[in-house]
Amino acid sequence: MSLRSIYIAGNGSKVGCAELIEQICLFLKGKAHVVGTCLGLEQKLPEVPIDLVISLGGDGSFLNMVSSVIERDIPIMGVNFGRLGFLTAGLASDVDRLLLSYLEGETQVYERLVLKVEADAGDERLTRYALNDVVVCAKDLTNVVSLLVNVSGESLFHFRGDGMIISTPTGSTAHSLSAGGSLVHPRVEALLLTPLCSQSMSSRPIIVHSSVRVEVGILPEGSPGEVLYDGKRLVPAKAGDKVTVSRHDRPIKMVQTEKFKFLHRLADKLGWSESF
Repeated sequence: MSLRSIYIAGNGSKVGCAELIEQICLFLKGKAHVVGTCLGLEQKLPEVPIDLVISLGGDGSFLNMVSSVIERDIPIMGVNFGRLGFLTAGLASDVDRLLLSYLEGETQVYERLVLKVEADAGDERLTRYALNDVVVCAKDLTNVVSLLVNVSGESLFHFRGDGMIISTPTGSTAHSLSAGGSLVHPRVEALLLTPLCSQSMSSRPIIVHSSVRVEVGILPEGSPGEVLYDGKRLVPAKAGDKVTVSRHDRPIKMVQTEKFKFLHRLADKLGWSESF
């Protein structure tokens, strides 16, 4: 049987990341074929078959790799340098055991819904992908944006405030949660719409089916804003611009250990079981 091809993407800002890449390459020698490594935010995968991408860093590093792996349908496994994140499979201190589990077929692949965001950039229409969320928001706390939000052609929100979060169930533990949105199990077929500091007390978070198409229009009575995807800036947003968010036709494939349980991870991260 041929060796599996593995690419290693590291976050160079993490102390010890370069050394961990060397450790992984040494461990995988004779067990798998390392087709490339990279430190930094600008990750470009080599044009060769890849069976697995290993993301070293944390949840942010994992999110940075989404666009690179999803179009090529490559599974991705996250390794965290701090506490175990929502997306990562294990800790850097346990990476050898984690890799051995993968090579021996003792890991599982979980599919997670990904968002496709389309936004205006002058005469160009840009497309990006987000695992957590898309945010249409004001540029700073001194301004508010005025937004019209339609869901599959049906008007839903018309409000002034800090912005709107469109989140996947995976992203329900991120920005949406801090803004008062619901927690949603990642296997639920849904999108979350969470207003950010609306000036209307009647604007409340809502959960809709994942098949809908969400359109956010920027209205002239508010300030210009910007569009973010998974925390990265996409484009400025001015009056008349429209941002469209829908489910991407491909999920992302996340590699986790066989012992992974989302609710257990959730309770641990949020401290729900600290009194037991």
